[in-house]
Amino acid sequence: MINIFLGIVRILTKIYKKINHMENCKYINNLEDLDAEIAKADDRAKISDDQLRQALSEFCYIVDYPLPKDPYSQEYYEAQMQLYLNISGRKKYIITNEHSPFNFEAVKNSPFPYFTKSPNTVGEQLIAQGFLIKTMNLAADSKIVEFGPGWGNTTLHLAQMGYKVTAVDCEESFLNLIRYRTRNLAAQVETLNKDMLEFTSNVKYDAAVFFECFHHCANHLQLLKNLHNVITDEGLIAFAAEPIADFPYPWGLRLDGMSVWSIRKFGWLELGFEPSYFMRTLLMLGWTPKRYRSDISPLTDVIVAKKSHMYYEPSEITLPPDECRTWADKETDPNLKLRFTHAKSVMTCAQNIDAQFVEFCISNYAPFDIDASINIGSLTQSINAKKSSIKQLYKIPIQEWNGKITISSKIWKPAKVFRNGDNRELGLGIHYFCFIN
Repeated sequence: MINIFLGIVRILTKIYKKINHMENCKYINNLEDLDAEIAKADDRAKISDDQLRQALSEFCYIVDYPLPKDPYSQEYYEAQMQLYLNISGRKKYIITNEHSPFNFEAVKNSPFPYFTKSPNTVGEQLIAQGFLIKTMNLAADSKIVEFGPGWGNTTLHLAQMGYKVTAVDCEESFLNLIRYRTRNLAAQVETLNKDMLEFTSNVKYDAAVFFECFHHCANHLQLLKNLHNVITDEGLIAFAAEPIADFPYPWGLRLDGMSVWSIRKFGWLELGFEPSYFMRTLLMLGWTPKRYRSDISPLTDVIVAKKSHMYYEPSEITLPPDECRTWADKETDPNLKLRFTHAKSVMTCAQNIDAQFVEFCISNYAPFDIDASINIGSLTQSINAKKSSIKQLYKIPIQEWNGKITISSKIWKPAKVFRNGDNRELGLGIHYFCFIN
């Protein structure tokens, strides 16, 4: 029941202004007004796709809806799904709700985004797909599984490069389109009509790719766990152009005009993820994420995650923003692969680690000793980092591992000590730490 939920998320006008940069947006709070706005948007769609998108950008749905505090709980999941049912008008969410009707003959030679005839939409899509391919930087002949390929644009780019692509989609009509578009390529694309959650394979892939589709998954936690069995030890997951932004809740339904239009009209599941939640979840489930973005387009946003193998380099990981703020600012020199702690620095690691010790590689660039304490599970151990010591190893035992490491120490200012203009407040330099037996 709603009244047992522990917390309240209030999706307020001022929050939506901040998130969507819409000072003149119309805010609606009931389904009758929502249907009216959707009807107006559909009328403008008859003019052009650009007009549809503009209409959908002019309103947001506002609700006061209770949510539990724990975003990993079943109660939280059920609350989000209930909100989906309320907006969509469906009795339940099933994978067939993701059905995307289209006229094959009409679009087979000019699919989305081309049929929009919008230079902005086409340009944004091509830029985003190119950014994804460049960021992944996969070796020739790599095996790729692409989830939710939809119209097959990314699939086509990858296949034309000679990659061995498996396209997994719950919509058979999309797979028919992909087969048609790739029929003459030397590298044939394998197509599988499956829900991404049901996908299993005896083949290991070098990459799993999500382009604008991960947010349709009904159980993202289970999918992230499943992917450990899908990609190779040195492989990667790429999340491209996904809605990972400053939402007022850890994860859940997006309530901007485009999203509620999609939910209400088609029954699609349109989720969004707050960055601290998303990055922390990847770390908890055994992945190390790194985020790449460009100002050229809002769609040029790629998160690449690799298996942690119980080894962590803080300088090479995009930390959850709330944890990142507990560390000193990142180094500007890309060759200096370390991250300085601050007074109390926190980092999430994989939850299911079976090890006896954590080995730290630490440097102290200060011209004096620094005392520090390292908390791992229920054990806190003190260390003394000698002055000007570089890459010293410290082995700390693990007791009752809880998935988090905390490093506390004195801080110092290089600008004050060396008069070098570096005004950061620094603790110790952490090169890496790894879990060992």
